[in-house]
Amino acid sequence: MYEKVILTFIFVFLLIISYSIFIGTLDIRSYFYQSPTLQPAPCKPDPPLRVYMYDLPPRFNVGMITRRNTSESPVTVRDFPRWPGNWGLKKQHSVEYWMMGSLLHDGDGGEAVRVSDPELADAFFVPFFSSLSFNTHGHTMTDPATEIDRKLQVDLMEFLKKSKYWQRSKGRDHVFPMTHPNAFRFLRNQLNDTIQVVVDFGRYPKGMSNLNKDVVSPYVHVVDSYTDDEPQDPYEIRSTLLFFRGRTFRKDEGIVRAKLMGILSGYSDVHYERSVATGANIKAQETHHHLVAFLMPLRVTVFQSL
Repeated sequence: MYEKVILTFIFVFLLIISYSIFIGTLDIRSYFYQSPTLQPAPCKPDPPLRVYMYDLPPRFNVGMITRRNTSESPVTVRDFPRWPGNWGLKKQHSVEYWMMGSLLHDGDGGEAVRVSDPELADAFFVPFFSSLSFNTHGHTMTDPATEIDRKLQVDLMEFLKKSKYWQRSKGRDHVFPMTHPNAFRFLRNQLNDTIQVVVDFGRYPKGMSNLNKDVVSPYVHVVDSYTDDEPQDPYEIRSTLLFFRGRTFRKDEGIVRAKLMGILSGYSDVHYERSVATGANIKAQETHHHLVAFLMPLRVTVFQSL
C-alpha cells in the first residue's frame, strides 16, 4: 500500500518537473552553470549611408533651371544654382533638386554622404530631374517639347546600361527621385527594380512602384514658413486649428477628401476649402499662415491613392 503511494507521489513529482521544464517556468540548465552577466551595449549611431552620385551633364538636372548654361561638365557645389523664387507650383516636385544639393554640399553629421569611389557605395543616386523635365518639356504631353523629355530618358538609360554598377545589380541599388506622377513616363517600366522616391502610387501598378522598395516623400510646400511670431506663445493668438486649401476631387473622385470635408465642415476653427494651385491662390494662402496652428498635409500617400 505504502509502496503504491510512494510510487504515485514520485510519478506526480516527475510529471510536474517535466511539465515545468516544457512550458519554460523552470530552467534546469541554470542549476549547472551560471551564464555571464551581460551589460547592455552603448547605442552607437548608424554609419551614414554612402552614396555615389553619377556625374551627368547639366541638361539632365540644373540645366533646366539655368538654361543659359550649355556646358556638358557636371555641376559642382560652386555652381549649383539657387531654386528660383518665382517658380510657384514647380517647387512642389523639387525633391530631386534638394537631394542633389544635399549630396553636393555633403555637410558633416548627415545621414548620407557622397563617396567618389563607386566601389565603396551603398547606393547610387541618379541626379536626373525627371519631375522638372516633365514640367519643363512635356507638361502638355502633346507639344514638340515633349520629345525633349523622351530623349533625356532614352539617353539616360543608354548611359546607365553601360555602367557596370547598373549591370551588377540590375539597378536595384539605384535611387531615382520621381515625385511627379508623370515623371519618367516614357521609360518608367525599365525602372521596376530601382528605388524610386515618390509621393504616391496612384498611377502605377504594384510591380512598378510599391512600399517594399520605394520611398514615399512629401511634396515640398510651395508656401514659405512663417517665422515672424512675436508673442511668447504664438499658438494662443491663432484662430484656425486646421487649414487646407486645394483639390478635393482628384483620383477616384476624391473619396477620402470628400469624406474629410463632410466631417470637418461643421467646425468654426477648421478651414477646408476647394481650390487650385495658382499664383494668386498661393499668395492668398500665405496671408493665412500666421493664423493657422496646423496645416493639413493631404498630399500624404493614402489620400493620394484613395
